[in-house]
Amino acid sequence: MIFSQNRKKPIFITAALLCIVLSILTLNFRTPTFFENLVLILVAPAGEGVTGVTGWISSRFDFIVNMHELERKNQRLMEENQRLLLDIGRLHMLERENERLTAQIGLRPQYVGLDLTGAVVIAEDPNNWSSHFLINRGTSQGVFENAIVVADGGLAGRVIRSYYSSSLVVPIIDDTSFVSAQIRRTGDFGFVSGDIRLWENGFIRMENIHIGADILENDEVITSTTSEIFPHGLLIGTVREVNVDSGGLTKHAIVQPIVDFRQLSIVFVSVDYLAASTQDE
Repeated sequence: MIFSQNRKKPIFITAALLCIVLSILTLNFRTPTFFENLVLILVAPAGEGVTGVTGWISSRFDFIVNMHELERKNQRLMEENQRLLLDIGRLHMLERENERLTAQIGLRPQYVGLDLTGAVVIAEDPNNWSSHFLINRGTSQGVFENAIVVADGGLAGRVIRSYYSSSLVVPIIDDTSFVSAQIRRTGDFGFVSGDIRLWENGFIRMENIHIGADILENDEVITSTTSEIFPHGLLIGTVREVNVDSGGLTKHAIVQPIVDFRQLSIVFVSVDYLAASTQDE
């Protein structure tokens, strides 16, 4: 404490001398006397020291201010970089969706006679991948009950319940779905339905086929001329196996759907714009 007080005394003395010198110099701007010159010589080194200390403190203060400014700029750059990374991620996702949608649009000529609109699968039954799913089109877009849902160049299912802006779809692989079908090559009839025993491998079953039907592996299965809901000729899938039923009077075929339901994200659904406009009125 004593050392600190002893160090403060020269500072006070130097400051006092500087004040005296300044008073002398500014008094009527007269020429300094010998005594005044002597005082200036004695206190000049101290003044230079004070000036040096003041300059050092000023430079350190500027350095600290600049550091804080650099930190703020760095933080802004980091935040901007993070936003750009998020934008790039969203852009890549949109590009992938656009590629899938473009591929689907390229298949639309296969759905002759259908007025279609694109839709996105927005929800699925969490219990099983082959169960009902929800799409983002409803009565406000002209989608109603029994609207036909297609994807990947073939039949995916039909709408069983429509809401204002969404619809519930039962896929052909579901065991509650029944579609009148026939073999394209031979014209033999039957009906296609989901089978819980075939779900794991992604197959469906074509049943009630005449025992004499000449069905071969890789034959195409299409919607039949007798269907009341689906137009004739929509591709359902291809035959993978043919078996005779236990009674010996009919056959059934194991069919691989053309639609990959495990990867289904974009579909097309048939619309009735006239009914939609009438409903809006």
